[in-house]
Amino acid sequence: MSMRLDVSATPEQALARCASAIAQALAAAAQPSLCLAGGTTPRGAYAMLAADYENALDWHRVGYWFGDERCVAPTHPKSNYRMALDSLLDPLGVPSHQVHRMLAELGAQEGARRYAQRLTDRLGARPVFTVALLGMGQEGHTASLFPGSPALQAGELVVGVDVPAVPRERITLTPAALSAEHVFLLVTGEQKRDALAAAVAAKAPDPHLPTSYVRGSIETVCFCDAAAAPADS
Repeated sequence: MSMRLDVSATPEQALARCASAIAQALAAAAQPSLCLAGGTTPRGAYAMLAADYENALDWHRVGYWFGDERCVAPTHPKSNYRMALDSLLDPLGVPSHQVHRMLAELGAQEGARRYAQRLTDRLGARPVFTVALLGMGQEGHTASLFPGSPALQAGELVVGVDVPAVPRERITLTPAALSAEHVFLLVTGEQKRDALAAAVAAKAPDPHLPTSYVRGSIETVCFCDAAAAPADS
């Protein structure tokens, strides 16, 4: 399925449209699940969800998962879990049993093993999220799947990886696990325009462009601002 662009004039408008789409998709699902992205851009979307869509659905029914995690303590400033907790989960009062964090403080390999087990225990051998929210780096990486990573071809659902970023040791879902009905990418900034143009044009998975591996079964939408939008969009 091809990727559709949803272009807004500003980053704030792109975040708002993405937040609205997440809330609508989760509200329509019988057993909603949300795979959360890390990084700086999604934080604004999470804050909007907590502030503007608190009553749009029963957030306590949603299962919350993570696309990747840095191997740091859950209280560390670089923890994706901590960012989601501060901006989304705590403001909505989500009960802890609905939040499935990666135990990254155990190390990449052990944390990955335990998360794969948790995924299959809760969602089955071939897990499919209602919504997977993803970001994208300027070189086309998503989650902690970087260009040329062996994890792109992995048969496992979750793997430990060493990435060209700080901190290097991370846990990530592989393309086999980044399966969702609705895949929403959130991309802002001119520095990501070339990678986004390549992702939109991709007709098949390209190991040099990890974003090309992830497509939703119902829709794949990239919410972007005008600065990130390809020139012909």
